[in-house]
Amino acid sequence: MSQGDSAMLGKRGFLGLGWSPSARADRLRDAELRTHSRHLMRRLTPQLPLSVTALCAELGEMRDRPIRLMEWDLSADGPFGVLISRDHEDVIVYQAKTTKAHQAHIILHEVGHIIAFDLAGERPPATVDRTCYSDRDERDAEIIASTIMSQAISMSRRVRSHGLDEPWRPSVFNSLVLTDGAV
Repeated sequence: MSQGDSAMLGKRGFLGLGWSPSARADRLRDAELRTHSRHLMRRLTPQLPLSVTALCAELGEMRDRPIRLMEWDLSADGPFGVLISRDHEDVIVYQAKTTKAHQAHIILHEVGHIIAFDLAGERPPATVDRTCYSDRDERDAEIIASTIMSQAISMSRRVRSHGLDEPWRPSVFNSLVLTDGAV
């Protein structure tokens, strides 16, 4: 490897050669969303095992804008979840006829839209004809949803393995003993 190549190595030791500027921007955005989601979960300190209902209540309280959840029998050929942002609240409508695990993911996906919009400091205009988000918005919501779920699973494992009372709280013990490089 030449000296020029070694200067292009990232923290994880891979070359970004051949990546388009948009691919690099996507990876940076993804990393920012994951970091933001992990920090948000630490600030919220939800009860474990994770209850999406309790998470939405706590997030709504933190934002001073409630998140209302509505289970609904949505059409099988339509979306599984819908986020309706109103002046005074956000409403997440989610599919009634699916498993509880799938419902939790649907809700977390819609919460992902809320978090991404809050992070950006703007919401897409609420129009009657808007029926879908951009590919980037959908990717952002999925990254946030999967990061929240991953954090909750990781913390639940730490609680079971190490008997921690407050697994969300950063501590010297947590950072030295329990980190596996992913946190």
